[in-house]
Amino acid sequence: MDLETAVMKKKESFNDTDKAIVSYLLQYPEAASKLSLMELAQKLYVSKSAIFRLSKKLGLSGFSELKFELSELTMKKKQQEKYAQELDFDANLQKVIDDTFKYFKGLNLTNLFNDLDNADTIYIYSTGWQQQIIAEYLTHSFFLIGKKAIILPSARDEVSMLAQSVAANDLLFIISFGGFNKTIIDELKKIDTMNGKLKFVSLTSWQPGKIASLSDYSFFFKTTPFQISNQNAVTFSSVYVLIDLLMNEYGKHCGL
Repeated sequence: MDLETAVMKKKESFNDTDKAIVSYLLQYPEAASKLSLMELAQKLYVSKSAIFRLSKKLGLSGFSELKFELSELTMKKKQQEKYAQELDFDANLQKVIDDTFKYFKGLNLTNLFNDLDNADTIYIYSTGWQQQIIAEYLTHSFFLIGKKAIILPSARDEVSMLAQSVAANDLLFIISFGGFNKTIIDELKKIDTMNGKLKFVSLTSWQPGKIASLSDYSFFFKTTPFQISNQNAVTFSSVYVLIDLLMNEYGKHCGL
């Protein structure tokens, strides 16, 4: 029985810690398979015994067998990615966009919109050049509807200073593809300790991660693989669609 099947069969018995571990393992099997038990525990902010208990719960003999299953899952995912790249990119992209619309229609945005109304300044934090482009797009979108938004530098010192300077009603948007960025997680915890009134809004990939669990509002997007010039790439069209839908709905909320 492979790891994904074992998870599906046992998921009803998972506690919150199990769910957090499984979420990371299924999304990043290759990275997880290269970590020691201690390294994985530290990365996920859980105990070594929690990972060992989960391994037993999944019917495995221990962490060594879990790593083997992660390696097998990595090979399976690479084969699936290769197959996906050979499929019609247009059809894949259309499905992702359709899924984004369905996901958006199920959201309750009332509390977020009320907090946006009260926010004097919206801060946006991201790491990586792709995330930076999305941050710039989000900033421009807020500008169009009359909200002040500031992109924070990725430097940790400047982010740490945020807790001392923000107003009580301000919002911090965090853009992170994986949702497990340790730098961002550490800074969010510091900010929350120093300024418990600042609310977090996260934009992360489809699998919920630690950043989403720390956020007051969490939004998820899907990516689509494709090939260009014989190089594997990923398109993030759905996150831009999600931002447009959010801004349009907020505009209607404001009567714009």
